[in-house]
Formats: sequence, structure tokens, C-alpha cells
Amino acid sequence: MNDVEHRFVVGRLSEDLDWFETHLRNDPQRASAVATTRLSAALVRNVVGPFLDGEKPTPLHIAVVGGAGAGKSTIVNFLIGKNVAEANPQAGYTRHPTAYVTGNDSISWTGHIGFLGPLRRLDRDEPSNFDEDVYKVRRVYDAPENPLGEVVIWDCPDMTTWAAGNYVSRLVEVAGLADLIVYVASDERYNDRVPTEFLELLVRAGKPCLVVLTKMRESQASSLCEHFRNEVYPRVIQQLSTSGPQVSTTSPPVLAVPHLTPEELADPVGKAARYRVAILNQLLVFASQPELARKRVVRNSIEFLKNQVAELLSFARHDVEALNSWSALVASSKADFQERYRSEFLGGENFRKFDEAREKLLNLLELPGGGKFISLVLQTLRTPYRFLRDLVVSLLLRPSSGSVNEKTVLEEGLRAWLENLQAEAVRRAGSHPMWKHLAEGFSGDLRQQAIDRFHLSFRDFQLSSTDEIEAAARMVTVGLENNPAALGTLRGGKLTLELTAIGLGFWAGGLNWPTLIYIPLFVSLAHQGVELIVHQYVEDKRAAVRNTKELAVLQKMATPLADWLTEWPASGGTAYEKLQKVLRRIPEDVTNLANRTEAKISS
Repeated sequence: MNDVEHRFVVGRLSEDLDWFETHLRNDPQRASAVATTRLSAALVRNVVGPFLDGEKPTPLHIAVVGGAGAGKSTIVNFLIGKNVAEANPQAGYTRHPTAYVTGNDSISWTGHIGFLGPLRRLDRDEPSNFDEDVYKVRRVYDAPENPLGEVVIWDCPDMTTWAAGNYVSRLVEVAGLADLIVYVASDERYNDRVPTEFLELLVRAGKPCLVVLTKMRESQASSLCEHFRNEVYPRVIQQLSTSGPQVSTTSPPVLAVPHLTPEELADPVGKAARYRVAILNQLLVFASQPELARKRVVRNSIEFLKNQVAELLSFARHDVEALNSWSALVASSKADFQERYRSEFLGGENFRKFDEAREKLLNLLELPGGGKFISLVLQTLRTPYRFLRDLVVSLLLRPSSGSVNEKTVLEEGLRAWLENLQAEAVRRAGSHPMWKHLAEGFSGDLRQQAIDRFHLSFRDFQLSSTDEIEAAARMVTVGLENNPAALGTLRGGKLTLELTAIGLGFWAGGLNWPTLIYIPLFVSLAHQGVELIVHQYVEDKRAAVRNTKELAVLQKMATPLADWLTEWPASGGTAYEKLQKVLRRIPEDVTNLANRTEAKISS
């Protein structure tokens, strides 16, 4: 994979994940899945893509994250060494991320394609609650020299709820970019569900984390840190062990910044130095070797993407299940359509051409030319038996009512098929958007489109079917007509059988009057045997035509219509068409990028 190819894959994969994230937003119950998908896309475009492009490992990006009122701005100020971050006690006040850079203007880090995805750089000064997909960059020229080296400090929006609007997506985007995470939680909120779930997501992604607990009384600092290490974080690991890949069970470093006085908050380098130094020392463990830190983040990102593919696809299981249910419903209705055609038409259709072919075959077995006199004598001997047989048959069997018109049966089967589908779509319309889409389709032109397709395929089927029946009926006798030797052999065999029957009549009755009964009886029985053989032969041919017609209805009408109906929700540019493409491409693209990244890391 060359540079152009991997950039194409990076772009397509991030776009597919972005689309998938938007698709998941349609279901409020999948809010946390939205964050996972957004993080996956952020890792692709902000970590994997730049690494494959050969971007240098500095500056490192440090994201400060946490819940509302946790004290993130305080920690940002500690990392910078100056009060620059805007603090506000209002939950959710910070709506877009802000990047703080200390030192000169030489630090550049926004040049790669796809940086921060949908976020655009804000070119004017706006308050932190400015609610658009933007990020802000603030350069701090008069801050003390940062011992961490070339770093970018990100002050992120609050993590209060997964459904907190677009600003949570902005938070996740920056978290994906980050090489280091500082997770901030106050003494009252450090065990809240949503921030803890967000920490779980970052741990799954392999992001190096530093946990900073804030705002407690200094006497409680040690016990709260221990509680986090021994109670809170183990629950995070336990959750990961049941829902995702295995991660290290070692707790991240946990530091405490107790409630500070206004004077300490105003002087992070001086009066709050001991807390600031402790945080910087922990971060130096990660940041002292930028190249290794970046490679670790890239490797962990790839592992996260590979491990998360199945989970990402499982987020669409409701969509897949709905599509599969629709497919099963179409298949079931198709089977009912076939059964109706089999029982209402094929079961009662005699295909009269085969009756004509049977009579023609029996006539072929009669002697031609001068032998016609012998055949006429034999027919005369069979007359009483045939008269009695036909009389008994007419008394015992009801006259045939004739078969139902084939087109009528097929149209009625189609009507029942479509009505069943429509009724089920309407019934399930409230359970999933796809069923609602189908119900609306039936209210529109979906039904008429199906009927038009039926009539188009029926015309082709009818023309070919008529020709096939006539050809099959002709073949009953054509083989013998074109093979005089075989026909002569059969005629000779039939004559021998009938002469043997006459001989048996003389043997049974002698020269007495019973012979006049035995000879017609035996001759009739012999001919009846021939008729039974011919009848079975023709019936086999007739059954073969029934099977051929049933197969033709299946192949030329039922299956194409069923395939079209099955694909209808996922065609015509619908979300489900796109979904199928995305579900197919994501695993392939992740594998491609993983192979390329592993090769580059190892080189």
C-alpha cells in the first residue's frame, strides 16, 4: 500500500465511521455507541493517518477531560503554569475544545489532512460556551518554560451525559487525538456513571491516563485516592473484561488536588507548586520520550480498532436483525406463493396436449398398412370391455371441472404475497425505522412496482412455458416416429402379446362357447396392460412438465421478485444501502491500516 492508497483508506474509513456515527444517533439508546464510533474515527484520522504520513512525534497532545465542575480548568492552568483557562461552575458551559500552546510560534501541529475531522479552527475570540463544531487555539507567550517540552494542552468540554449534544463528540474527537489523558474528577463526582464510562472508553483505547481527584478536604485526599484505585478503577476493568478486549489491570497514577484557596488558584507555579509539580512529574514519565510515546499510542489505537470492529458492527445488529427479518418474511411469503401455484394450478392442470400425445402413441403401436385389418379385428374384440370400462368410470368419477387459469392463480398468489408483506410492515412500523420505511413504501408505489415487475416477468414466462409444453408433448411420440426399428419392435411385441392372449382364450375355453368370452377378455386385458404402460410413460412426462413449470415460476418470477423485495429497503440510496456497504468496508479497511501500521512501527 503506497502513500496515496493509505490516505485513501484513511479517508474512506473515517468517512464510513462518521456516517455510521450519524446513523447510530437515530436511536437514543445507542448514545454510548456513538462515542465509541466517534473515537474510532478520531483515532483513524488523528493518530493512524498522521503516523503513516510520517508526521513527527512532537508536539505531544495532552487532553484534560472530566465531568462538569470537576476542576479541569484548574489543572489546565497547572500544566501551563499560568491562569489562562476560563472556568465556570455551570454544567456543560464549555462547549468547544481549546488548545493552549506555550513558547514560540514554531510549534506546528495542524497540517495533516483530516485533523480533528469536522472541527474547524475558530479564527476569532469566543467564550467557551460557543456551541459550534470548532476548536480554539491560544498561544501563551509569557508562561514559564514547560518541563514537558513541546506539548499542546487541551481544555475539553464537560462529560455530563452521552446525549449532551454535539459538544460530547468534540470532546471525543480531541480524546482520540491525545497522546496523554489527564482525567479530572471532583470529590463529589469522581464515581459518577457517565464520566467513569468515558474513562473506561479511554482505557479501552489504550490511552495513557493520569487521574487527578480534586476539591476534597486535604485530610480526605489519601483515602479518596485509595478508594479510586481499589474500588472505582477495578469496576472499570471488570466491565472491560465482559464487554471488550483485555487491558492492563494496573491502576493509572492517581493524584489529589484538594480544595485550594483563591490565592493558590491564582499562583499555580508558586503557592500551588507542590500539586503542579506532582502532576508534571507523572506526565514526564510518559512525555520524556515523545517518539516512543507516539508509537505506543499508534499501536494501542490499532489494537483498539481491530478489537472494536466486532463491537462496532454489533451496534448495527438491530438494523441487521430488521433486514434479516424482512428477508425471512419475503422468503416465507415466497414459499406460500409457490405452494399456492402448486396446489391451485399444477395440481389440477392436466396439460391436454399430453392426452393427445397418449392417444397418438397408442395409435402408433397399431399395425400399419396391411396389418390394419388385424388391428381392426383386435379393436372389435376389445369393444365390449371398453364399453363396460368407460361406463364404470363415468359412474364412479366426477367429471373434471377444468383447471383454473394460470395467470389468475399467479395474480392471486402475488396479491396475497404483497398483502402479507404490507400488513406485517404496518404492524412493525413502530419497532424500527426500516419497517416504517417499508410501510411508507407500500403506501406509495412499492406495491405497484412489484405488480409491474410481475407482469413483465409473466409475459416472458408464459411465452417460454407454452413452447416448452408443446415441445415436451411432441417428444412423447417423436422419438418413436424417428426410430422405425424401435417402433417396429414395439408393434411386434404388442401383436405378440395380443396373439398370445387369443391363444390363452382357446386354451381356457377350448372349442366350446366360453371361448367366445375368454378371447375378448384376454385380448382386452393384454391391451389394457399396454395402455397402463403408455399411461405411466405419459404421466411421467406430464409430471416432468409440472416440475419444469414450477421451477420456471421459481426462477423467472418468484425468485427475482423476492430478491428485489428483499433488497428494496437497502436500495435507491437509502440508509440501509449505505449501511451494508459500510459494514462490509470497515473490517477490510481496518485490516489494511493495521498491516501498514505494524510494518511501519517495526521498520
